[in-house]
Amino acid sequence: MELLRKHYGSDLRLETIAPGYAVLPATDPYVDLSSLATVTRIAERLRSPGGCPWDREQTHASLRPHLLEEAYETLEALDSGDLDRLRDELGDLLLQIALHAQLAHEEGAFDIADVARRLNEKLVRRHPHVFAGEEIRGDLLAQWERIKREEREAGGKAAESITSGVPKDLPALFAAERLQERAARVGIDPPRIDLPLDVDDPAFLGELLFDLVAVAREKGFDAETALREANERFVRRVAKVEERARAEGKALESYAPDEMRRLWEESLSPQAGDPG
Repeated sequence: MELLRKHYGSDLRLETIAPGYAVLPATDPYVDLSSLATVTRIAERLRSPGGCPWDREQTHASLRPHLLEEAYETLEALDSGDLDRLRDELGDLLLQIALHAQLAHEEGAFDIADVARRLNEKLVRRHPHVFAGEEIRGDLLAQWERIKREEREAGGKAAESITSGVPKDLPALFAAERLQERAARVGIDPPRIDLPLDVDDPAFLGELLFDLVAVAREKGFDAETALREANERFVRRVAKVEERARAEGKALESYAPDEMRRLWEESLSPQAGDPG
């Protein structure tokens, strides 16, 4: 009864219809404002014929800038350390998710339950050491990439690259970090330019990056474009390494470091089809 009164109110009265059975009164669909289900019901109501004119005219495309804006505002709140602000911005971001799910439901594509189901299936599948009692085999991140590769193979996407999940619209510097991170999980760690200095703290790294941008500006180069093109070359070279590994019938993470260096060097050769 205590749990029921939490949702129905302290004046809850049950109508007994048989021994051990009672009828619960109907509730306002928006009464439990702490429920995620209420968020989806509100999104549905906003899009309904009697809902909000602005929400009713939105499409996936028209909501795109709002989703991006809310994501950046959430990141800004996170960086500020203000948890009250973060709570509110996460709510605004959640509304965008609910609206996109409602639009998809109206189109007959999927609904918020499908979103939750696919997410939960993926989380359970990718954490066998948590949900299936399996031991972690080797490096945890390498295991993550192995499971993702198996998912791609099961979905008929065996040729899809490990870099394909990095959004093309990411800022170039952020994309470079994510691309390198994914490659490193399967042992791809290309040689780097030997800098004549030590990068020993974030502040110095920031100044170094700032100065590199200044050099690019003075030379008439666009630093963002230059790094984006370097990312694209990296993606093509990773694809060549993946292609060679498939030809040899081996998983990327199975190669020893010296073997991986061989594959990488081969990806740089003119025969590999990359000009730069």
